Amino acid sequence: MLVLEYAISGLLFGATYSLVAIGFTLIFGVLNRFNIAHGATLMVAAFGGATISILFGGKDSYIILIVAFLSATIIGAIVGLIVRQIAFAPLKGGSELSPFVTSAAMALILEELFVNLTQSVSIYSMEVTEFPSPLENLVFFLGEIYIRGAYLVIFFMALIIMGILHWWLHHTKSGLAIRCVEENPTAAWLMGINGNRVEIIVFAVASAIAGAAGCLISVAYGTVTPFLGSNLLLVSFVVLVLAGIGSVRGAMICGLFVGVIETVTAGLISAQTKEAVLFIILFTVLLVKPQGIFATNATERD
Repeated sequence: MLVLEYAISGLLFGATYSLVAIGFTLIFGVLNRFNIAHGATLMVAAFGGATISILFGGKDSYIILIVAFLSATIIGAIVGLIVRQIAFAPLKGGSELSPFVTSAAMALILEELFVNLTQSVSIYSMEVTEFPSPLENLVFFLGEIYIRGAYLVIFFMALIIMGILHWWLHHTKSGLAIRCVEENPTAAWLMGINGNRVEIIVFAVASAIAGAAGCLISVAYGTVTPFLGSNLLLVSFVVLVLAGIGSVRGAMICGLFVGVIETVTAGLISAQTKEAVLFIILFTVLLVKPQGIFATNATERD
């Protein structure tokens, strides 16, 4: 029964890992570059949501929580566009390594900025800042299984976001343009698709999703720290490689899987061993299927 409880909690929380990995995947799929500042974008957005919740009494108000969530989503999109403008746009056509280095530098700058901010602004704490939420003490019982209300809410919110994203990618002109650029950039250019416009849309959408995920994860934890993004970036990279680089559907599924593995391992063994178990699984999958479980055709061709 305890294993089932851990597995359900991991499945519910794993949906947020899916969101983080999806944003990471979208950007890589279009630019063929890793955005190392993706985690920092998530962290900044989470702090934005926490700030609104702290200032306006979000602990007892679902309306404030919704406003904080929407604000985090918007902040994520704005920060993502700034990252693109500074770390990616000026280096277009240059070395493949350059955006990796510049986005990593931006991630470090943002992380250090918020470390200093939490030490100097009174509403924040030096190490861990509280994210007040009415979901904090909400619990449900499925028979004898204990389920945190926050996990249940963020799971359904994540499913809604993933459903909207799937519909948008497959049923709108901008979504189809993104898929065309991801599949064959040269053919997309010959068809008249504006690559710069697609990049801007992808960064805005992927970073907005990261902002939403950052807010949901912080609500689940009840706290936010300047190191939230760097911790989640590693998890999202594991999800990305497991799924197959470029597979949005795979990122959705593997995020849930990673959530289950982490929670069950932490509950039955220890929190310190969950990363080790994840990497053992990752190496095993790569030995059997190096392209990833849900590798796209484009990935396989490469």
